[in-house]
Amino acid sequence: MPYFKCTLVNEKGRYRTSEYYAENKKEIEASLGNLEEKLMRVQRLWFRDFSLKKIFKRKIGYTEFLLFNQEMIALLKAGIPVIRALEIITQNTRSGILREIIAKAAGNIRNGMQISEAFNSAQIPFHKIYKASLMAGEKSGHLEQILEKFNIYLGKISNLRRKMVSSLTYPIILLLFMISMVLVIAIFVIPKFSAFFDNMDAQLPAITLFFITTTQYLKENIVLFLAAAALIYGAVRAIEHFNPRVIIIDQAKIKIPFLGRIIHENAIAVFARTLAILISGGIPVPESAEIAVETFANKFYYSQVRDIPEKIRQGNLLSGVLEEIAIIPRILVEMIRVGETSGNLTAVLDESAEYYERSIDSKINALISLIEPVIIILLGMVIAVMLISVYLPIFTSIRVIQ
Repeated sequence: MPYFKCTLVNEKGRYRTSEYYAENKKEIEASLGNLEEKLMRVQRLWFRDFSLKKIFKRKIGYTEFLLFNQEMIALLKAGIPVIRALEIITQNTRSGILREIIAKAAGNIRNGMQISEAFNSAQIPFHKIYKASLMAGEKSGHLEQILEKFNIYLGKISNLRRKMVSSLTYPIILLLFMISMVLVIAIFVIPKFSAFFDNMDAQLPAITLFFITTTQYLKENIVLFLAAAALIYGAVRAIEHFNPRVIIIDQAKIKIPFLGRIIHENAIAVFARTLAILISGGIPVPESAEIAVETFANKFYYSQVRDIPEKIRQGNLLSGVLEEIAIIPRILVEMIRVGETSGNLTAVLDESAEYYERSIDSKINALISLIEPVIIILLGMVIAVMLISVYLPIFTSIRVIQ
């Protein structure tokens, strides 16, 4: 959808220009028809948002969306109406998907749509949680407070992901360097050494023969291996697609040593934090649970928890329903039971989320401290084997000549 540059004039004869995002000029005229200002001119901006970033980037980044919410909170606290706040943010936002969503939401709200419905876009991070948070803010009349809680939630997840990426960058670079070095030696160096020793009719050491045989075998069959791996992956995906009850890949993920535990605790932390935000905003527990279970990205976990909202609607307590699910930690069940008894469920859920987030943080630090020396040692061993394989025949040949 295109951008339009609109020129408006008020009763005092003052002109102002503003940009809007809409389907067509009629939608612009309809959305601005109820304003005190008179619409004088509508001009379509054909190349306003044409960029490679827009073409290839289809999701809004966590940091970008975090900043948008912070600006929104500041403007709402200053007493500025929602529509005017969105217009101000739109004018100060660079071209991109976020600008389109904000501009379109401002137009829809101006036409009478609720705020929560106007921001119902799958391109927004955790869009279901965000929509529910906006709904809670509308019902309670404290939109900025609910947005602050959502920002805390989004900030924690963003920091956790940023820390994982930054911590794993160095080990991944080392691993890629090791693989690249092995490929270069296997493709360019080893064939020349092999031909050289064949011409000398020298007896090669066993380790050199093994290395040459292995690299030659990999070179000749690498395409076959890649094709087989792609075929197996495609077959597994097809089986999961046509039979949703079969979950293979996501079950394999949670069985990975150490990483599986981090995946599990992260899912529980996000679930608890989501419930806390929604319940604190005044959304009933069944509806909150219905949104919270959608945060389980792992299909196996989701298959275990998807019936939680229905069981709660049948009259069961949240703690009682969670107690029957194997993947839910017992300590979380007991803490929720205490929160239900004391009437302080939101605080208990927040505390539980904090506990699991701290646990994830410590596990990631331990994992990083373990991965780096392991990769360095592995890199050293690979280099040592390659050097021995290459230079040992040379030393052997020199002794034979002498």
